[in-house]
Amino acid sequence: MRITHSYRARLCALTSLTGLLLTSIDAVAAGPGVIGTDDRKPVTETGRPWDAIGQVNIGGYRALGQCTGTLVRPNLVITAAHCLMNDATGKPHPFRHIHFLAGVRGGKHAAHAKAKCLRFLNGHTYVPQRNANGVPLSAMFQDVAAITLDADLAIEPATIADARPRAPGEPLVHAAYPADRRFQLQAHTGCRLLQPNRPTPVWLSDCDTHPASSGGPVFVEENGSLALAAVMVGAGRANTTAIPLATWQELLDGNACEQR
Repeated sequence: MRITHSYRARLCALTSLTGLLLTSIDAVAAGPGVIGTDDRKPVTETGRPWDAIGQVNIGGYRALGQCTGTLVRPNLVITAAHCLMNDATGKPHPFRHIHFLAGVRGGKHAAHAKAKCLRFLNGHTYVPQRNANGVPLSAMFQDVAAITLDADLAIEPATIADARPRAPGEPLVHAAYPADRRFQLQAHTGCRLLQPNRPTPVWLSDCDTHPASSGGPVFVEENGSLALAAVMVGAGRANTTAIPLATWQELLDGNACEQR
């Protein structure tokens, strides 16, 4: 399957001082990021890996942001890099403004911590999304980052998958806290990898998603349980875009942070 659009929409949700909702998506408001029928369902289970998924929230004076992330170590969260960036300055948001809330269920959450520092992939360059046309697909190749938290969370981290190549048709599970159901974890179970899209380091899938789902996990099944294999970063009209583990595996090594 070929890439149907060279431009992709990001799936963060931003609110400016004026209260205008700026969703980084180019599809219609009725179902941005949904491929065909909306197959997302509420997750009622607890424990691994569901409790390790959480909201990545930006709470600053000039802008608010909503994304999703996954706890992979007691103090380490993997998310989309663009979720951590300020469009106006092109720089990361202050650490004190970046919050991770794990296991959100209604008005409650299982754990919370702020960012202590951030780490981006080597060579990461931020390309702001200035309009509804989205950003070039190439801008998403390194769109994954790690948040080192200011405290260990008493949550069982998600299992990391084998970084081996995956074949088209592989079953996937995508979960997130989308903007339209922000306080109820949603998952699309049984979506498929459409194309690893070699030689570019992205996966195209038919997993349904929505603004605020950027950074959400894409799982595969290994040894009877779900393991984190990719990170959702954007959507076109016919498929959604995730960055596979092989691209960002270096972020799991140690707790060193690139503070920019």
